[in-house]
Amino acid sequence: MVALLLAIVLLVQFGPNLASKVFAQTTDEVSGADAQGSAEQDIAQPVTVEVSRAELRDSDRARSLAGRVEPARTVDIAFQVSGQLSDLAVDAGTRVEKGDLIAALDPVDFELALDRAQASFDLAKSEYDRALSLTERGVATDARLETNRAQLAQAEVALREAKRRLAQATISAPFEAIVARIFLEEFSNVTPAAPIARLQDISEMRVRISLPEELAAIARAQPDAFRVTASFPAVPGYDATLYLRTFVTDADPTAQTYDVEFAIEGAIDPRLLPGMTANVRVAAAAEGAQSRLVVVPVSAIDTTSRSEPSIWLYDEGTGRVSRKTIRLGLPNDDEIVVLEGLSGDELVVSGGWWRLKENETVAVRGL
Repeated sequence: MVALLLAIVLLVQFGPNLASKVFAQTTDEVSGADAQGSAEQDIAQPVTVEVSRAELRDSDRARSLAGRVEPARTVDIAFQVSGQLSDLAVDAGTRVEKGDLIAALDPVDFELALDRAQASFDLAKSEYDRALSLTERGVATDARLETNRAQLAQAEVALREAKRRLAQATISAPFEAIVARIFLEEFSNVTPAAPIARLQDISEMRVRISLPEELAAIARAQPDAFRVTASFPAVPGYDATLYLRTFVTDADPTAQTYDVEFAIEGAIDPRLLPGMTANVRVAAAAEGAQSRLVVVPVSAIDTTSRSEPSIWLYDEGTGRVSRKTIRLGLPNDDEIVVLEGLSGDELVVSGGWWRLKENETVAVRGL
């Protein structure tokens, strides 16, 4: 506006030529100033990242997890024959030894069937012996002897089947167990394969836990690198050492965890029952009671596809960042132990590292 007014004044007093030159010069100066400001704005601003300080702490490298006591196996036992349940020898919660009676059907029908089969076998045996004697003397034909031999074989099979069905009219404990549940009552009519009782094998008690994927990878690769113990809130004063028994490699699709079963070592407290809660403690086997360990936020670990985990370090003197390969220990909540690569007190990038390049100058927050 000022330039325009000046040009009008010059036009009136000195003529159009001088006014044009002054207006053009003023316009060039304004355009140059605007261009310089735009260039300054185009200069890239440094990436802003959040930094945290790696801390050296007293730690026992332990991780606590919730677990559940499980029997070695759970079996629903059933009769293979039908009949009336005449004897139910156990109740829910009963402890049984291998071979103890669980239940029995009314044996009368099975005993009668066995008697009939025995009589048929005896008759067939007698007929066969007589046919054999007559054949040896040349009185009977070989065809008759073969017929009697076949009848004897059939009678023998029927006798074995009757004995087997009588044996199947009783159920005994196949292993040392706790009767977890009873499904039928005495005098009920039983059909084949209908469950009578649920048995839990307590010859070996186990503790099942769900491991997060970062722990599962370590436990799978180095199972002997950790010492696992458990305590039980319902059984005060009893602590147990655990050893790895099974590792399910099919992850839970929702929680992204892996089911792992540990067996309880040594004598089992009789108060311990399947289904009880266990507090499982996972600690490094090679460590003493405590040691000084470097701890950083989990968010500082570079999770891009590299063969080894790494972390970004911030240099306060130069304001630049650099990547460093590290070896990780056990995570704990939102922190994780660094076993190798850091000595403590370093500044690490805990937020925004995915935008960084090696030796890049950055702006920081969090100090």
